[in-house]
Amino acid sequence: MASYDFTRLRRLTIIHNVVQVGLLGLLMFMAYNFMLAFAKYGMSGLFVKSFIMAVVVQLICMYPAWWLAGKDVEVEVETSLVGVTPEQLVALRRRRLLGDIWKLSALGAFVVFIFMSPSVEKGRAASLFLSVSYYSFLLVAITYFQCFNFIAKKRRRELA
Repeated sequence: MASYDFTRLRRLTIIHNVVQVGLLGLLMFMAYNFMLAFAKYGMSGLFVKSFIMAVVVQLICMYPAWWLAGKDVEVEVETSLVGVTPEQLVALRRRRLLGDIWKLSALGAFVVFIFMSPSVEKGRAASLFLSVSYYSFLLVAITYFQCFNFIAKKRRRELA
């Protein structure tokens, strides 16, 4: 039976929990700011609508986030195996790099979309698109971290 050292995986789950709390705080801060912006323009009803649209985007992106988190957990579990050869370690590093490229691509897509969207001063609808993109990014990021922690905990239990 194989022996595993899950120290790195446990530390990653703790880091992900801290990041989730920070992202939730940022989500609440941004929601408050957008609520004030919507109230300023007399569009209070769009605040709830923007959150609903962001949750729909999150649900659409949930499977890709779960899939990517699963791949990342598998790489971490294989890295945790005691007695990994240097050749296997290089292959695992490549897989980890590929996962990081996917995550950076998703981050880049959201960042470009947010920066390309017009500012709130350009029109009333701009604040709706901007709020949906901010909320969606934060919710998808939180979803990825939750999926990673859930899958990591499940794999640790299976292998322990």
